[in-house]
Amino acid sequence: MNIDRKDEAGGPIELSVQGELTIFGAADAYGVLTRVLSEKRDLRVNLSRVSELDSSGVQLLLAAKNAAQRHGQRFELVAHSPAVLDVMDLLQLGPVFGDPVVVPA
Repeated sequence: MNIDRKDEAGGPIELSVQGELTIFGAADAYGVLTRVLSEKRDLRVNLSRVSELDSSGVQLLLAAKNAAQRHGQRFELVAHSPAVLDVMDLLQLGPVFGDPVVVPA
């Protein structure tokens, strides 16, 4: 798994996750998310290149969302891959993340 960072002047930090967001990479991803959230800036996580998502990856995203909310930061998931959409749908997580892509119409 790789995580690329893009900073927009005056905008949120965008992290783009590539590969498997599973138990095998969760510790590394946690470290990256923790460092970014400590900067006290809004965060956008691009999931378009995630090939697999398991419960560890979901827990990581939930923990990041909760940490951002505690610090008054905005946290947003964007560009969901088919693997992410499958898991979000299965676990009915659209309303949890407030994500219009996976919230039923």
